[in-house]
Amino acid sequence: MDALLVATIIQANVDAATAGFDDQVAFGPLDRPPPDIARRRVSVSRVADSLDLRFETVRRRINRLKTKGMIIADPAGVIVPESYFYTPANAATVLAIDDLAARTYRRLTHLGFFDGRPLPSPPDHPQEHPHRAVARYFMSYALRMGGEMRHLCGDYMNLLLVLNLSHLNTAGLGDARGTAADGPDSSPLVIDARKSPISIAALARESAVPFETTRRRLARLAEQNICRMVDGGYIVPADTLMTFALTLAPSNEMNLTRLYRNCAMVGAVAGWTAQAPLSEAS
Repeated sequence: MDALLVATIIQANVDAATAGFDDQVAFGPLDRPPPDIARRRVSVSRVADSLDLRFETVRRRINRLKTKGMIIADPAGVIVPESYFYTPANAATVLAIDDLAARTYRRLTHLGFFDGRPLPSPPDHPQEHPHRAVARYFMSYALRMGGEMRHLCGDYMNLLLVLNLSHLNTAGLGDARGTAADGPDSSPLVIDARKSPISIAALARESAVPFETTRRRLARLAEQNICRMVDGGYIVPADTLMTFALTLAPSNEMNLTRLYRNCAMVGAVAGWTAQAPLSEAS
């Protein structure tokens, strides 16, 4: 939940400073985040409203983040300061997001996603790779899709628990998720029998959510058939994930296209292709 708050605050802080492609390129390199003077503070109430969370919940978590030195909060609002973006942890996160975006681009290209959706060429080719621009575009994509996914789960706290539970159910499988029954008509999802049930305590610990809150919410999610109690704990069943995928497919297609058009316009796609030509990556 804290990561969601920080991402939302960052996006609000830099929206005005990175409104155009030229701005995105200017503040695109890893060592060039928008300066504090260009960042716009955002109120706690606006953050709470945008995430449909209780004001008091957001205020309490923001105060904890302030104590950790991750944000600055004053009567004018909250801001993630420029100094945060020069930390090794932030640099590692930005590089990881760019790598994920590049790998996803290559995978989508291999699947033919862009065959009918040609990406534009950048008006200029930046000398430095726009890592931070990619991270901002990717986070905008994630926040948009997260906003739609939370409606399927009820709210962001439920969504956090469902996503973490689904991840933990299959974390031990790695990439070897197929079965002997795999074939052209098999489901792309891991069958329920191969999933590892997760206890309430383990999910609460991994999600940094109190045990009682986790227990109460899982019980309600199970009543709605979003998750299921089995011997040993809870799983997110394959039919729930398939329902989510089919419901979100149209908007995800639109948002993925938007994401990669923006990445192409700031020169990121050209940079990825130069690093690993598609013929070598596929």
